[in-house]
Amino acid sequence: MNHDPQRYNDHRRFRAPGTKRSAGARLVGLALLVGCASSAGCTTFEERRAKAELHWNQVRSGMKLQLAAQQYQRGQLHAAIATAEEAVATDNTSVEAYLLLARCRLEQGQVASARRAVQQARGCAPGSSEVEYLLGLIEEQSDRLDDALTHYRRARQWNGDTVDYVLAEAECLAALGRAEEARELVTDKMGRFDSDGTLELLLAQINILLGDSKEALSYMSIALDRSGCGMPSAHDTDGCAGVVEQYGRMLSEAGRHVEAIGLLRPYVAAHDEPSLSVVTALCSSYLATGQASPVRDMLRERLRQGENHPRCWMLLARASIMFGDWTTARRCVDHLASRRAPIANRSAQPHLLRGFVCWKQDDPVEAEASLRRALSIDPRDTLAHCLMGQLVEEDQRLAAEAHYRAALEIDPNCAWARYLLGMPDLEPSSGFDEAVAESVPEEPLETASALGGGLPFP
Repeated sequence: MNHDPQRYNDHRRFRAPGTKRSAGARLVGLALLVGCASSAGCTTFEERRAKAELHWNQVRSGMKLQLAAQQYQRGQLHAAIATAEEAVATDNTSVEAYLLLARCRLEQGQVASARRAVQQARGCAPGSSEVEYLLGLIEEQSDRLDDALTHYRRARQWNGDTVDYVLAEAECLAALGRAEEARELVTDKMGRFDSDGTLELLLAQINILLGDSKEALSYMSIALDRSGCGMPSAHDTDGCAGVVEQYGRMLSEAGRHVEAIGLLRPYVAAHDEPSLSVVTALCSSYLATGQASPVRDMLRERLRQGENHPRCWMLLARASIMFGDWTTARRCVDHLASRRAPIANRSAQPHLLRGFVCWKQDDPVEAEASLRRALSIDPRDTLAHCLMGQLVEEDQRLAAEAHYRAALEIDPNCAWARYLLGMPDLEPSSGFDEAVAESVPEEPLETASALGGGLPFP
């Protein structure tokens, strides 16, 4: 074999005699040998070296991407962004690195930067469903729901086996007021996935939008069962708390109070600070089943802790009326009807309740003032008319009858007006105390902040 010294020297020029090759150089050399062994396209040394360096850069980029993903999972967004940027600097064809960078930017609220990163990923992979999905997230965050829907639908059409794409498209349809289409989409695609309750939960929420409470409750029950959230031991796990709370509220609002109590009582007992909506839902169900004592205990404690939502005061007033505790009831209604409570300026309920409580406390002057205020806000409040009639009946029978007849004109089937006018054909189904207490609407009336500070409850 002929020895060619020049060829030998050509190979040696990449490192000085006696020096060791770095780990990176060894890997480049190994990649070069492997690449040339598996490809007939390596015709020159420079081409082989370029391919080896490209492969090594991709390996380095992948390692950085893995680190960036770990940082992202730990919530270290700044570190994840820096590492992801190093990954794309090393390999500017890494779609995954661009997408991770976009997710980080999106969580930081940097929509424009996120959009640029996704567009760069799209340039590398024009047919990527994940790219379309992220573009949908960006458009949705920018309040361009029609554009978001286009991207979500494209992602789902390109990859129908990813449940997140179906969820995103359905949620976007619902947000656009196209809830029926959303329901059809989810119902049609449910069979493709092993259900963990996610799709059923979405269907429950869509049916709420459509006003179909029966179907909503049915799907919510299935979601609770399939997600495993129905077990008390699972109530604190990620995602379960929200499902339990929503289902409990829905049961209470649907009048299924025994079920609501069965679900929410252990949930509230296991949490130091359960949400106000859950507490009030449980209290509403307690009152509907005639249980005033636990309501008084729970709400007095919430008010001691500084809670000031009018729903708490309303429910405590109702419980106190049922319990015959007129002192506590008076304090609640005085607070609700005070001038500094904005609810007093637009709802007749606080004044109706206060008028009733003052009447029961033999305070006719304050009772009449509150009832007149209630009727000035809502002249069609039949209970306010009936209560005003009873208040003045002893001295002003004609005025009392005028109020009863006014109630009948508003509602010809008003049982209390007919009864007070001496029409025994329709007996009231409950006592007047219960009728007034139950007249309080079930929906929350105001945000806590609107009251501007509360009264500590003794």
